[in-house]
Amino acid sequence: MKNCQLHAGLILLLILAGAGLQRAAAQSTYFIGSGSVDILDTYLSQEKFRGDVLTLLNVRENRKTITVSGQDDAPTVTMPAKWSTVVQSQLQLFTAKDRDDNESMLGGTYNLMVGRYRSWTLFADRLRLQAGGVANLGVGGLYNTRNSNNPAQARLSLLVMPSAIATYDFRLLGPNFTEKFGKSRLRYEVDVPLAGIAFSPNYGQSYYEIFAQGNYDHNAVPTTFVSQPTFRQMLTLTQRIAPRLTLSIGYLGDYQQLRVNNLKQHVLSHSVLLGFSKTL
Repeated sequence: MKNCQLHAGLILLLILAGAGLQRAAAQSTYFIGSGSVDILDTYLSQEKFRGDVLTLLNVRENRKTITVSGQDDAPTVTMPAKWSTVVQSQLQLFTAKDRDDNESMLGGTYNLMVGRYRSWTLFADRLRLQAGGVANLGVGGLYNTRNSNNPAQARLSLLVMPSAIATYDFRLLGPNFTEKFGKSRLRYEVDVPLAGIAFSPNYGQSYYEIFAQGNYDHNAVPTTFVSQPTFRQMLTLTQRIAPRLTLSIGYLGDYQQLRVNNLKQHVLSHSVLLGFSKTL
């Protein structure tokens, strides 16, 4: 058994000699944010609701590095791989009231977004451009405190979204600060809708009919960028301020919308973010 393991190890070393070895590095950033939210759900009410939103967000990027072993006296070179995976976990909790302050809307949404990106670097690696696609799984719900009939509305959808990210490294303060703590990083991400599937009751249909009586009425609805014009953008500025502390500030605009079964839904939120990062 030991001889087999030794032979396998030698073969692997021979294959990798002078070739590229890949190691995965992960950058994880945790954000907390607050801001404003605009809510409309015509299944529950024809009124628009405005209020406050609390956002918890984790952005994790896994990007492999390729180590090329030099020949003879040539140095070993480490370079980032062209492809990377970005996983984002976002929870938003909100409370809102109508214009006359007669009704309240409570709710929350959770989105798990998994993206795959191809990257390009420009201007001596200061600018990094990424393009790819995101699978956005969203779950959540709304509760109208005044409704006695159908007071709640569930949210469930899966949306494929083309996505692009631009990251720019620059010197924010003087050369001494940059030498000690590194450059600042500005990052902008935009996700736009393409196609997906969403759950929705039909107009006038109760949840009792759907789940107790089993009356299906076009409740799993294929969607496009026309019927589900969900749009998301995020801008952050990141700076290491201590050997083990990297802070980020930013803005998140998340505009979740759906128009199916003669019903309209939207949760439009704007959040100011504060976060910290670590490399795994």
